[in-house]
Amino acid sequence: MTSTEFAGFKYEHGDAASRSTARRWFTGISLALALLIIATRIIAFPVGLFTLLVPVIAWYSVSRQLLLGPRYLLCGNTIIYYANVKRVTFSRTAGTLLVQSNSGKSLSLQREKFPTKARKADKIAKNKAAKFDKVADKLIEKVRKAAPGANLIGV
Repeated sequence: MTSTEFAGFKYEHGDAASRSTARRWFTGISLALALLIIATRIIAFPVGLFTLLVPVIAWYSVSRQLLLGPRYLLCGNTIIYYANVKRVTFSRTAGTLLVQSNSGKSLSLQREKFPTKARKADKIAKNKAAKFDKVADKLIEKVRKAAPGANLIGV
């Protein structure tokens, strides 16, 4: 069985960030080691307390992403299977893309939630628009392939 390839895009969604199993294990083990070091006083207390930063940084350094897979979309705690999409409403001028599935789940992507490292206002707007358009085009293409009967509005 081949591994699933996901296209990842940084996106500031409102859901909790998804953490991998490896990150959870690393955080748990490093927290246990830090507490063991502090309890047994292997290292002086102020330095031992500093070891608690490793699990805290590992836990909170997760970037929020939008993942486009071959068959489904992951955004935080929301999973949308492309074959179950009944409507896609796209507005390039407003910078929104609304995906609604048969089960009632919906996901609204907004252009302003795509982060950029640009500093000038015109470059920020240009980069956000480019990322949004790229994600929207890929998403619409995948929905067209998986659910040919889906209602595509504004596409």
